[in-house]
Amino acid sequence: MPAYTFFPYLTGGSSLTFEAIELSDDDAAKKKGLQILAEHGSATEVEIWRDDRLIHRQPRTCGDAAA
Repeated sequence: MPAYTFFPYLTGGSSLTFEAIELSDDDAAKKKGLQILAEHGSATEVEIWRDDRLIHRQPRTCGDAAA
């Protein structure tokens, strides 16, 4: 399974943490990215990387509840 790295970013554009997780495919990684964004209430977006390739960038929408 491919490994994905998730970076939740704060408003200023910095990421204080990351999570590396093996998942079946890019769609599963996007779903996990939404979960990580919900878990990190101070994050404004999450980036998902597979190796050196940006898979997806998910901003928090106005309707998203901070965890």
